[in-house]
Amino acid sequence: MKKVIAIIFTALLSLSSISAYGQKSYPKDMFLYELEPVVTYKGKAPKITNFLEAFLAQDETSEVLWHLSICWNHYLQGEPQEPCVQFTVDEKNGYIRYTFDSSLCDDYDDANDYFYHEMCYWNCSDGKHKIIAENNVSMMDGKYYLGQYSGTLFYIYDNATRKIYTADDELLGAYIDAEDFKSSFEKGDEMTRYDETVVVYHLPQQGKDITVDIYNGSLKKTGIRLAWDGMYFKRQ
Repeated sequence: MKKVIAIIFTALLSLSSISAYGQKSYPKDMFLYELEPVVTYKGKAPKITNFLEAFLAQDETSEVLWHLSICWNHYLQGEPQEPCVQFTVDEKNGYIRYTFDSSLCDDYDDANDYFYHEMCYWNCSDGKHKIIAENNVSMMDGKYYLGQYSGTLFYIYDNATRKIYTADDELLGAYIDAEDFKSSFEKGDEMTRYDETVVVYHLPQQGKDITVDIYNGSLKKTGIRLAWDGMYFKRQ
């Protein structure tokens, strides 16, 4: 009988710890800046397209989002896009990607530019928030470089208020510092745009983890994974 009671008591403790884990939330320091738009949607929860439209509804947008907004309106209307523009919209997996490939444009002869903007989100185990990632990646002649809008930003969405806040990526566990890798790349004598060390995040269309590659021109280092644990990312 004592053994049965001990087993039941252990099970209750386990359930209690699981409940406590599910209820933990983010510190106030995580919320940096509130974006103006409130996310609007139909149904029980927002989709990745609702998050994209909230970003596009901001009063001040970058040149990238301005051009993306024009192309997105064409997409919603079912109108043909330029050959150099493509969309991947995966609402089931909470992922969206806009790609611009200048090599497919008839009137874009000066450079071989390749750029993409991708977004995805994660449901948080506290049941109160979602984490959104926005990623801009620039390439030229098949090599990654630091463009004007290159980089990855993370946001917190509040389920109750439907508001989005920029998030502290260091507290979130998602920050990778390029300075940590610069000395590990050999440098050539001639300086080019590719001499900058570039951290490239690859957001998941499937699965929950982010993979990160480090580039310097044609040199590449791989093997970094940011594993999602339901509230934070853990570097692997």
